[in-house]
Amino acid sequence: MTNPFKIQLERVHKAFYAKPMTMKEADRLTGIMRENICRHCRSLRLAGRLFAIRKRRCSVTGYPHVTEWTTNPNLAPKSNQLKLF
Repeated sequence: MTNPFKIQLERVHKAFYAKPMTMKEADRLTGIMRENICRHCRSLRLAGRLFAIRKRRCSVTGYPHVTEWTTNPNLAPKSNQLKLF
């Protein structure tokens, strides 16, 4: 028996990997409710696999200060943490 949580998590991961987007844009692309995407994003963030890129206007809602996310490590912003060694 397949686990629907894992299937949704994989679809969300693939969507954010293909193109950086907001959660609502991922909702439209995958058909998974934004509320569930939010839960999956938390799991991915805690695992260190989801990265915030920037704030921008959402193309779906028009809200001006929405975080754009990606799971592609090549697009992740570089750390601005000072290196001591």
